[in-house]
Amino acid sequence: MDAPRPQRNRVHVDVWVPYDQAEARIAAALAAGGRLVNDADAPSNWVLADPEGNEACVGVAGPPGPATDRP
Repeated sequence: MDAPRPQRNRVHVDVWVPYDQAEARIAAALAAGGRLVNDADAPSNWVLADPEGNEACVGVAGPPGPATDRP
């Protein structure tokens, strides 16, 4: 955008990742300049924000641990 907007959440993204990748994805987002907004629902959901305050939810897809339906 050409000019900053003071409103909250111009953009909101929900991302679903495998349970065993969530921690690494969150760490990468924080290392890239994001910040943790809420982890009250961890380890199944986290809310992160970029430097402008746009939020992204990172949720886990599937149960923790190894998949039982794989050979």
